[in-house]
Amino acid sequence: MSLIRRMRRVWPLAAVLGLTVLLAGCGGAGTEESSAGEERIDPLATEQRAAPEFELPDLSGQTVSLAASDGRVRLIDFWATWCPPCRDEIPMLNELHKAYESEGLTILAISDEKAEVVREFAEEVGMNYTNLIDAGEVSENYRVLGLPTAFLIDRKGRIVGSYMGPKSRKHLEEKIRELLDQSASDEG
Repeated sequence: MSLIRRMRRVWPLAAVLGLTVLLAGCGGAGTEESSAGEERIDPLATEQRAAPEFELPDLSGQTVSLAASDGRVRLIDFWATWCPPCRDEIPMLNELHKAYESEGLTILAISDEKAEVVREFAEEVGMNYTNLIDAGEVSENYRVLGLPTAFLIDRKGRIVGSYMGPKSRKHLEEKIRELLDQSASDEG
């Protein structure tokens, strides 16, 4: 059974624990200070490493690979239909897709649910970006520990940002815009 499917059973407990950590001030990503005053860096949030390659079926059964979108800025969003924060982000992701697809942004949503469930849900809510179905291997390769989790990948295939939990539209859009502008200036 995949990690994400097992999470369904513990989602309410995880939500309470996550809220407790957030309220306690220990939930920040990026840098923080240890009790010894040393700066600790969350490597997942800051390291620029090659994004693990994958090939997954889309909702029509066609295979989609990460490499097929080489040369584009990519946002990989791990999500589930049963996840309230994931559902809340769909309108934002639809808007980002619509605004930036023609400039070089590709959004790939990855779920470990059955294709029929995701297809029905995606049609119902009007998701306008690519949905892929994972048997669990891709989420493990990306070290996904909770939902939603997203990774921003530059045109060279490097992970340049990671987001665990709900994403700030302002921050995400600024980072996407920066990567698209940087890429455009690199080409010119």
